[in-house]
Amino acid sequence: MQAKFNTFKGLQNLRSVIHQGEHMDVMKHLFLRFLSTQSTRGQVARYLVAGSSAVVVDFILYRTLMWAFDVKAFAKAVGYVGGTIYSFYVNRSFTFKRDSSSREQVISYLLVYVFSMFLNTGLNELGLRVLGTGEIGINLSFATAAVASAAFNFVCMKRFVFKRA
Repeated sequence: MQAKFNTFKGLQNLRSVIHQGEHMDVMKHLFLRFLSTQSTRGQVARYLVAGSSAVVVDFILYRTLMWAFDVKAFAKAVGYVGGTIYSFYVNRSFTFKRDSSSREQVISYLLVYVFSMFLNTGLNELGLRVLGTGEIGINLSFATAAVASAAFNFVCMKRFVFKRA
């Protein structure tokens, strides 16, 4: 049986790491603490599958509408919305194993995605300003923004949208 994390002891350890000025160790400590349960690790794996399949749904809708109507912005918007709706249901039932959805979950989910969009575009813009607009800068900025917003989405979905009652 896995030992429960002692919150007080964990805070003391975290405080000592912060006082030593080892900020990367703080992030590592928080990350490892977050992934300390088998349940969370399973959810992360399912989240990656769900997210990948949502991207496929987005792409298929986008390409189909581009082929049928040749309207890029409309096709991308419909693809994104379709992927987002699909993502809600697959994350609810597959990733976090919830049977039904409430109005509160839907609103929370949409708020997370709106905030995540701003986080993603802001980090991408920051990356472009710091790294430049060459191929490497563009690719690193995009990847950093995508990973950060995906991590943010997972944590928010786990803690707020699909939390256990």
